[in-house]
Amino acid sequence: MSAAIIEGMAEHQWTPPEHSDVPEDQPVGVAPDEGATAIDPNTAPVTVHVTFTRTGPQRVPGFVELAGTDRVYARFVHMGFVHHVWIPRDQVTHRTLRPRRAD
Repeated sequence: MSAAIIEGMAEHQWTPPEHSDVPEDQPVGVAPDEGATAIDPNTAPVTVHVTFTRTGPQRVPGFVELAGTDRVYARFVHMGFVHHVWIPRDQVTHRTLRPRRAD
């Protein structure tokens, strides 16, 4: 028995899933800080205290991408969607990541 190789089926190529709909639950942020400086997000893990339009106050893990004097630009995931939003600095607390295990 021989295996059949199917070629030329471009219409069946895999593509990553896309969220075409905007999530109904949006984070409430503040105005951007134009003088903010970029930060390596891998070195700035935080817990973000943010209010969403439907679910209200939430506490989610995230990362800081830009930092200003009184606000930060944070990236986090809520309900399967990635959000990027400016948050007042007092609504963000530092957290530490556990070291990876060497298996």
